[in-house]
Amino acid sequence: MTSIAREKAMRRHASTTAEVVSFSAGALVGAGLALLYAPKTGHEMREKVSDVTDTAMAKMKGMAAEAQEKLNRNLQKGREYAEEKASSFSSTSEEVTEQFH
Repeated sequence: MTSIAREKAMRRHASTTAEVVSFSAGALVGAGLALLYAPKTGHEMREKVSDVTDTAMAKMKGMAAEAQEKLNRNLQKGREYAEEKASSFSSTSEEVTEQFH
C-alpha cells in the first residue's frame, strides 16, 4: 500500500470513528434531555431508577453466584485430580524403592 493510499484509509477510519463518537454523544444527550423533560414526578423517577437498579443488582448477584458455583466445581475437580496423581506418584515411588532394595 502506498503512503497516499494509507493516508486516505487512515482519514476514512478517523472520519468513521468521529461519526460514531458524535452519534453516541448525541444519543446520550438526547436520553438525558428526555429524562429531564419526561412528565414524571421526582418520586416516580426515583422509583423507576430504584427498580432498574434493583433488577441490575439481582442479575449481578445471580451471575456472581453462578460463577462461584463453577469455581467451586472446578476447584473440587482440581483437588480430586491432584489427590489421584499424588496417590499414583506415591504408589509408583514405593514400587521403584522396593525394586532397588
